[in-house]
Amino acid sequence: MEIEQSRLLTLKAAHMMDTVGNKKAKAEIAMIKVVAPNTTLRVLDRAIQAFGGAGVSDDFPLASFWAASRALRLAGGIPILTYVKAAPVWR
Repeated sequence: MEIEQSRLLTLKAAHMMDTVGNKKAKAEIAMIKVVAPNTTLRVLDRAIQAFGGAGVSDDFPLASFWAASRALRLAGGIPILTYVKAAPVWR
C-alpha cells in the first residue's frame, strides 16, 4: 500500500509538472521528497527484519541499500524544511 501511495504521488507530481509547471507543483514535489524516501526506508527495514541477522550481514545487500537510502533522504533536503514546504497542502 505504501509503495502504491508513493508511486501515485510521483505520477501526480510529474503530471502537474508537465501540465501546470514546476512552480505550481512545488507542494506535490515537496510531498514526494518526504513520502518516497520514508517509504523506501520502511520497506527496507521490513526486508531486513524478514532476513533476520542475515539482513545486516554482507551476505545480502539490504544493509548497504538502507545506508544509501538514508543518505539520499538527507540529500533531497532537510526533512523538516521539506515538511514546511508541503504544509500548505496538508492543512
